[in-house]
Order: sequence, then C-alpha cells, then structure tokens
Amino acid sequence: MRLLIASLPIGTGHDIAAQALAEAAYLDGWQVEFSHHLVAAARVETALYFFSLRYFGQSYGSLFRWADHTKFNWVQHRRHWRQIGARVLPEVYDEYRPDVVIATHPFALSAWSAMRERHRNLRIAGVLTDLSVHRFWYEPLSDAYTVWLPEQIEDLTRLGVLKQRVFTTGIPIRASFQETVPPLPIYDRGPIILLGGGLGMGPYNRILRELAEVRWPVVAVCGHNEKLRWRLSEQKWPETVTIAGYIENMPVFLRHAQLVVGKPGGVTAAEVAQSGVPWIVTHWIPGQEEINRDRLIEHNLAVRGDTHFTDRVRDLIPADTSLREKMLASQRQWARPMAARDIMENLKRLL
Repeated sequence: MRLLIASLPIGTGHDIAAQALAEAAYLDGWQVEFSHHLVAAARVETALYFFSLRYFGQSYGSLFRWADHTKFNWVQHRRHWRQIGARVLPEVYDEYRPDVVIATHPFALSAWSAMRERHRNLRIAGVLTDLSVHRFWYEPLSDAYTVWLPEQIEDLTRLGVLKQRVFTTGIPIRASFQETVPPLPIYDRGPIILLGGGLGMGPYNRILRELAEVRWPVVAVCGHNEKLRWRLSEQKWPETVTIAGYIENMPVFLRHAQLVVGKPGGVTAAEVAQSGVPWIVTHWIPGQEEINRDRLIEHNLAVRGDTHFTDRVRDLIPADTSLREKMLASQRQWARPMAARDIMENLKRLL
C-alpha cells in the first residue's frame, strides 16, 4: 500500500506528526512518500502567520475566531486551496499513485480533496495536531479524521463530519517516546524545562527571571531559534540556569524533568502527557493554543501559570503533592503513545 504524507511548515508540530506517521507506516510495510509540493503555494500564508504573531498577536486571535465562525470565509478558503491542488497536484498523483494521502495541515487536506474528487480510489484523511478544531479543517470529501479528545468529535460533527469518520487515536508522536527511560537516582534533582515549541516562541526572559528565584535547576530549550539562544546566552544568569538550543533526545530529557513550563502546542501536549511530568502553561498563541490551554486544564493535564507563577512552581516541584499526583494520573489516562500506529490501523480499514 502506498501512503503520501502532506504537511506544511507553518509551525513545527505538523511536520513532527508527519515524521511520526512515516515511522509507523514504514514499520507496518507501507510505501511512504512525503509531499512538499504545496510549500511554495503556502509561502504568503506562512509569512503572514508569523508576521501576525510577532506584531499583532491579539489581532491574530480575533481573526482566528472570526474565520472559525464564518462559513463564507471557509467556502472561499476551500475554493482557493482546491484550485491550487488542481493546478499543482495532478503530476504528483501520477508520479506516486498513493492509495492514501494523510494531511497534517488543513490547507493540504483541502488541496488534496481536488485529487480525491478526480480519483475515486484515492482516500484522504486529516490528522489534527491541536486539541482544537478550526472550521478550515472541514473537508466534505475527507474519508477520515483523527483527533485526541472526545470534544473534538463533537466539534467536527457540528461542522458536518459524520461521527463514524472520526477516530480518537491521539496526536502522533515519535516512536522514541514509547521507550522506557530509567528514572533518575533519588538524590538527583531533575530540571525544570522551559519550552516554547520548536521555534522557541514566548517571553523566555521574563519566565527565566522568575524561575531563577525558585533556586532549582532550569533548562531553557530554545529549539531552532538560534537568535533567542544567543540573546539569552549573552545575559548573566545564576548557575542554576542553562540555555540550550534544539534537543535531539527530547524523550529522555522530558522523562528526567521535574517540571515543564511553556507553550501548549498540540504535539508538545502529547509528548508531555506520555513523559509523565507536570506541566504549567505560561504563554500561548492566541486562537488555537488558547483552546489547547483550556482543554488541557479541563482534563487536568496542565495548570495555568500566567498568574502566581512561582507559587505554582513551588506547588508542583515536590514529588508527593496532591496536585502533582492528580496531574500525573490524568496524564496516564490520556497519554496515547501508540497514536501513529493506531492511525495506520484505522486507515487500513478505509481500504
């Protein structure tokens, strides 16, 4: 069976999920190809997205909510991406002849629906990488969706998706998160890890200054944001603070952490839940990550830290607090380490 995975580099979560799916599909005997053929078409949207987040964060949140509640905007958006798909993707389809196309970004799903309409044996599926469901994910020709939480099934059915086409598999994470990591010796203190996603987004300087007051080892992971890493490294910090760039072995890093603080991206949420480490969400992208934040808190998978932050940190650092145990129990309940494999099993049923 031939699988084509289509993503877009608007944030890093979509690509990480795509890599996890490729791992699972390859081990299951699928022929796997990645499609980067829509990246150029999304160049303007990608630039506007990052520009809006940097300079007009709250306005972006308002625009996100407006687009989610406006059907006309969805119609125009879908038409635009289907036209792109009809122009760009016929040669891609003829070259790879996929049986299934998985889209980890809604723009890619809309684009490939143009090929789904032309080739009735083709199946397309949307893999959601957030805990929210934006209207742009709604594609009438999609054969399946995969989500993490039950609320997302309700979100999709309200848009018009048949309930039997939605699978609650979880968000796909890398296979390395399934491996057992030995615990630290009892006399060692795991660090507090500050995360801002793969792009190192957020008020690192302010959060680090507050964490330094707690007098506990802290590692600020800047991801691929080398400018942020350089800027933080130039400042004077207590010996307890370490500035790091991109971490290759994140599964081991998270499992040995005492606490995670940072931004509630969907893939990050799935990785932290599997790692069994308490989480304080301190900052978020307006729009989709506000919903991520609220649903994580509702399921006791995280707590807010935008107010009384250091108090929250001190409450969660001790290993025997009731708040910490409650959160770890919820993580054990909601962790989905085999999400990528389960997605492939469900897609085989479509064929």
